[in-house]
Amino acid sequence: MMLVRDLISMSFRNLLLHKMRSLLTSLGVIFGVGSVIAMLAISEGAKHSALAQIEAMGIDKIIVFSRRPPIDGKSESSSDNASVMERFGLTEQDRSHISRMDNVEQITALFDTRNKILKGLQRMDLKLVGSDKAFLDETSARIVDGRWFSRIDFDNNARVCIIGMNVKHKLFTLGDKDIIGSNLRIGDHVFRVIGILDNPYATQLPEVGGQNDMILIPMTTAKTLFKDYTFLREGRQFKITRVEYDLFLVKVNDTFFIDNTSKRIAGYLEKMHDATKDWGMVVPLELLRQRERTQNIFTIVMCSIAAISLVVGGIGIMNIMLASVYERRKEIGTRRALGAQKSDILLQFLIETVFLTTSGGITGILLGFGLGQIITNYSGMETIYSWWSIVLALAISCIVGVIFGTYPAWQAAQQNPITVLRSE
Repeated sequence: MMLVRDLISMSFRNLLLHKMRSLLTSLGVIFGVGSVIAMLAISEGAKHSALAQIEAMGIDKIIVFSRRPPIDGKSESSSDNASVMERFGLTEQDRSHISRMDNVEQITALFDTRNKILKGLQRMDLKLVGSDKAFLDETSARIVDGRWFSRIDFDNNARVCIIGMNVKHKLFTLGDKDIIGSNLRIGDHVFRVIGILDNPYATQLPEVGGQNDMILIPMTTAKTLFKDYTFLREGRQFKITRVEYDLFLVKVNDTFFIDNTSKRIAGYLEKMHDATKDWGMVVPLELLRQRERTQNIFTIVMCSIAAISLVVGGIGIMNIMLASVYERRKEIGTRRALGAQKSDILLQFLIETVFLTTSGGITGILLGFGLGQIITNYSGMETIYSWWSIVLALAISCIVGVIFGTYPAWQAAQQNPITVLRSE
């Protein structure tokens, strides 16, 4: 029996004699492995981004929020000059009751003042929001310049504010360097900017929006200046909206019982707000679990589609190797006549096939990295490459070579040297 190193050397030499055919034979595996790597990277990137946004909301939180109840179609007032009173949402009583429930550690509240924020005559898509002191600690936001509210700010109803990054870009010019300490006029009130806040995950809170689009003021200041009321003029009619709190971030002690706690909160709110559907609830931990399940299914589907191209590539390699066996009958017959065993012939052709698929797999991995980088550069989508996806791609390419190379190698080994040489 020939030495394995001699068989490997002979196999490489035969492949190099037909460089173009070897390259074309490997294309199916190259594109198959490349698509597997790229799809897994895209899937992992999308999964990471989505889960990071949900986690940024706090997996130990239950988010309860106010929302305007559905309109029943009845006219609110028959007089054009009448004022319309609208009251809905979460109340101080709700906060007090929920805070006494088992497994509730603390409640952080937000209050949307519903004030128009203008730049010149243009209305900006920004919000003036009253915030509890613990809000920064209970979110993924961070102060990038200046400071957060102090206890003194709350005790003195200070007219200070902290602006989100989007607020900074929309209300201040690019060259402004002295934003901290500057004044911001909203309606009849002037607030001094003491900090700039950034949420890198652009987390969106239900009904309230993103923290980067908020102008935050102390809750005591908001309640003192606006007293839960918002006055809106619609034609000749004044509309008064009263909402005590727009959002509760309910932090739990033990996430194991978070489902039970959320059900108790929902049961209480359904009882106390039975006349209107003026509240909603989001449990980020449950969203996280659902998104993980959905993303895993999506990953399996994508990989299955990519695996089909690998199978097609493997079939193409088998066809080419079968044709190669027919072309090289003289070589096979000569070697058999000179004493080569069937196992030598089988191993030689198997080595050639595995080399083609393995080299195609390595090239496909590089192609997958390139595709992922192109997608990241042009679409902004995050791509994440994991070591297990690379190992999996290489293992699959080797397995494809063994599976689809065995039959052509076996066919080569079964050639009768006398019959082959006589035909030549």
